[in-house]
Amino acid sequence: MKKLIFAVCVTSAAKLVAAQELPPNPYESWGVCPFECCTYREWTADADIPVHEKRSEQSRILYRLHAGERVDALTGVVVTKNPAPIHIDHAVNDGFTKGSERPLLSFKPGDVIYMLAPLGEGFYLYWYQGKVYRSGIELAAMPGVEGNGMALTWWKQVRNKTGKLGWTRSDHFQNADACG
Repeated sequence: MKKLIFAVCVTSAAKLVAAQELPPNPYESWGVCPFECCTYREWTADADIPVHEKRSEQSRILYRLHAGERVDALTGVVVTKNPAPIHIDHAVNDGFTKGSERPLLSFKPGDVIYMLAPLGEGFYLYWYQGKVYRSGIELAAMPGVEGNGMALTWWKQVRNKTGKLGWTRSDHFQNADACG
């Protein structure tokens, strides 16, 4: 009986450790602007755009932006469903956090990380053992970086010229790309 209880405890502990290594699903990456040179600043609507009270298409529409109307894009959140596993296929040092100039992690073939949000030009945020890191160029060609099976929703918080705040999923804006 003691052996059975021990086996159940070991199996349960292994499942708990494995579950803790997976990122939350969905995962919310706050403040991310998900393409190269993406920047939150004054944007101009390219079309008529609904702005919602909450981050939901079913939430009340507070106002509509019209083509040519300017808003302040304040922040955003990329919501990732089914973060994509990336399989490390060769030894590589990677894993950057704010302020780190050198990679913080050493991966070996067989390690798995989970893509959370693109950052542009092959860079992305990823989850590894309970922490979020920014990728370096070394991970750009690893198996899984295409993100198959992931679903991304990018919500932007905007403020119109009368000061009303709201949320939109629309990508119909000019001036979001600081590179031109």
